[in-house]
Amino acid sequence: MMADYTFYADEELVQRMAADDHNAFTEIYNRYWKRLYTLAYARLHSRELAEDVVQDVLTGLWQRRNQAIIRSLPAYLAAANRYAIFTQLSKNARVTTMEDLSEAQQAVTDETAQLHFLQQSMNNQLQQLPEKCRIVFDYSRNAGLTNREIAATLQISEKAVEKHISKALQRLRMQFRNYFHAIFLY
Repeated sequence: MMADYTFYADEELVQRMAADDHNAFTEIYNRYWKRLYTLAYARLHSRELAEDVVQDVLTGLWQRRNQAIIRSLPAYLAAANRYAIFTQLSKNARVTTMEDLSEAQQAVTDETAQLHFLQQSMNNQLQQLPEKCRIVFDYSRNAGLTNREIAATLQISEKAVEKHISKALQRLRMQFRNYFHAIFLY
């Protein structure tokens, strides 16, 4: 005749479980899984994650049945459940962080590709400028020379330097107006 474990007190079930009584563990499982699940679900908002937490808690209880000193089974299970929920939330935070990292890396890759495209397009447009205009713009923007230094180097007036720079900038503005508009709307 098999004993009816539903009538045993928690303390007796813990003692029997420590003596490798599977039926005692099954009774503890039946008494507490729903409470553990409800608390886990309330914090995690996921049935699968809540089930994982309850399984971790109850599996851990069975695995530590001979080592754990359990004075109050409900308090022990509640503490184990809180810890398992915290662990699960930490895992989710890492996953979110990894997903965020992946998205950030993709955004950097996209921005790098856009920047490369823009740089190539700008170089193509500058190559189409008249030679003197292109040289003046290159000295101004890439070499960092002042208008006076450019004028002295090329032996032209500062007014001519200003006109060449204005012409180059105007051409770039016209070519990239739609591109910049699309970027700022994005």
